[in-house]
Amino acid sequence: MGAVGYRHRVRRLVREKQELEAKVDERTAEVVLQKDELSKANEALNRLIIQLEEKSRQFEESKVKAEQASEAKGEFLANMSHEIRTPMNAIIGMTGLALDTELTAEQRRYLNTVKTSADSLLTIINGVLDFSKIEAGKLDLHPLAFRLRESLGGMLKTLALRAHKKRLELAYHVLDSVPDFLIGDAGRLRQIILNLVGNAVKFTDRGEIMVRVEPDWKTAEEVCLHFAVSDTGIGIPDEKQRAIFEAFEQGDGSTTRRYGGTGLGLAISSKLVELMGGRIRVDSKVGRGSTFHFTARFRRQAKPSARPGLTPPPGLRDLRVLVADDSQSTRRIIVDMLRAWHMQPFEVESGRAALDALDRADPDGLRIRIVLVDAQMPGMDGFAVAEQVNRRPEPRPSTIMMLASAGELRDAARCRELGVAAHLIKPVTHSQLLDAITKVLGLSGAEAAAEGLGAVRLLPRPKRPLHVLVAEDNAVNQELVVHLLKRRGHTTTVVSSGRDALARLEQEKFDVVLMDVQMPEMDGFQVTAAVRERERTAGRHIPIVAMTASAMKGDRERCLEAGMDRYISKPIHAAHLLQALEGLVTGPNGEDGREDAEPDDTIDRKALVTRVDGDLELLRRMADPFIADCPRRLGVIKVAIARQDCSTLERAAHFLKGSVGNFCAPAVFEAALRLERMARNGDLSGAEEAAARLEDGIERLRRALLALLDASGVRA
Repeated sequence: MGAVGYRHRVRRLVREKQELEAKVDERTAEVVLQKDELSKANEALNRLIIQLEEKSRQFEESKVKAEQASEAKGEFLANMSHEIRTPMNAIIGMTGLALDTELTAEQRRYLNTVKTSADSLLTIINGVLDFSKIEAGKLDLHPLAFRLRESLGGMLKTLALRAHKKRLELAYHVLDSVPDFLIGDAGRLRQIILNLVGNAVKFTDRGEIMVRVEPDWKTAEEVCLHFAVSDTGIGIPDEKQRAIFEAFEQGDGSTTRRYGGTGLGLAISSKLVELMGGRIRVDSKVGRGSTFHFTARFRRQAKPSARPGLTPPPGLRDLRVLVADDSQSTRRIIVDMLRAWHMQPFEVESGRAALDALDRADPDGLRIRIVLVDAQMPGMDGFAVAEQVNRRPEPRPSTIMMLASAGELRDAARCRELGVAAHLIKPVTHSQLLDAITKVLGLSGAEAAAEGLGAVRLLPRPKRPLHVLVAEDNAVNQELVVHLLKRRGHTTTVVSSGRDALARLEQEKFDVVLMDVQMPEMDGFQVTAAVRERERTAGRHIPIVAMTASAMKGDRERCLEAGMDRYISKPIHAAHLLQALEGLVTGPNGEDGREDAEPDDTIDRKALVTRVDGDLELLRRMADPFIADCPRRLGVIKVAIARQDCSTLERAAHFLKGSVGNFCAPAVFEAALRLERMARNGDLSGAEEAAARLEDGIERLRRALLALLDASGVRA
């Protein structure tokens, strides 16, 4: 390479170097710029992080405040419940006592008005508390086995009188395709139905109210039912149909509105329907009535009974029955029931048409055997029909059964005068109609057996007088409870504080303690804890019944877990109080001191016999293995407690709880549930005492079942 070439090469390298340096400088400037931008971005990110941290702190503060507000709200509701229910207890209780005395007609009218108003106020209070529980997410469902048709009929019976006073027809129709034996919260279903039907009665002046149930879908294990509540009332404007499901909203919210109410009923019903896995809506036209639709999901009972439905005796097959009612809906419901039992029903819409149908009947064996006639029909009512039928010549006039809208004494007396064979109050349930028909024809049926064995007095005679310690600081409540107990032949000692209660229990022997939960100096929980601690060494268990005006979720469980045996809420109902007391107490070795003692209320006999559809042989087959297996299960429980084996204890208590649930024995069920919860929570500090209480309950249940089976004559 020559000198010229070398110079060219050097110049080229210099240029390349300069270009490279320029690029480096340019890139350096870009990097500096990017570094500056990155620094700014970091600063913005840091500011954002600081803002997020501040927002998070504010959120945590808001969350704590919301939790504190929710806790304060719950405490306020509990206190409000107690403060309102305490005077309500006095008003309702004392009014009830006054109504049991000799009164003039005017005084009785005044007191009935007071009682009705107090009951209405209590309903409003319960509605507000229910809505507050729903808002706080503290309202749970309690699924139990029940029969849909009988439950629905019982629900509507409570509103029949209100409907009758407005001359409204009230009926219900459950399609044959709807399963009857279900598992669900029948109490909450009742609340929804009563809200909707109660509103229908309120807003309807003429016509009818119909409840219809049909399956939405069903599987072998589950069913979703569609309920429709229809009325012929005033209707709801389109613009109001969405708002009525909101809290405190009504179709007419003006201060001059004709219809009262809090506007909570539909809001609560809507929330309950959601809890039951369904939806609620309304179809309505102003002046033409409304239909409220809702769906609810239930589980199906796996083995409800050996006989899944009402079984009519063979003598009813092909029986000719005339149904006379001016309501087409009621006629169709009754006719569907009769056809399901393989009878031959005919329907007419008036009294005159009923007589014409009887005239056309063939006297040679195809005559109409039973006439089901509505008491109130235009033109010729049911009583006039009965008079005409009774004047007919022999042979064998048809049997008259009267359908009435409400049980007025004058209607019942007139039925007796006319020789009417049965007087049924609408809406008529399946079992009531079948039982009435079998009885008037002198046949036998499962429902008749169930009715006979299941009929128990609301307040059975006490097996023996009890000596009761009443721990209650409210003077009016003291007087009410003492009066109720004395009327039943029991003796009482009254104290006004928890400390006085403990002192009395040291000085005197009592059969049972009625313990107010909220008292000065020591509350009911503290007293119960002290009593149960003493019993660890003394060995004797004294039953304690909690009395509380609180009505919040967990109150019952808190009382039972504290060592109390039963729980009754205020306002106190005489039947609930006396049944709680008299069902708890037994004498030495589980006996009540009488050789021929009546069975206590450990089991609800009527509910139990209804559950087995009157089949007492089925009940025996259920009871025998249960009674035989209980000692082994109780032995497993004792061993598990001794070994502190929570898992085994929970399974054993859960199994016994499920078995006991078949026999309508709520107190024994609660005892098993309490032991199961102890095991689940891993706290066995009071397990021995809870197991002893469960063992005592199982023994009382065994004796009650054997007494029922003995009385029915099905025991071998």
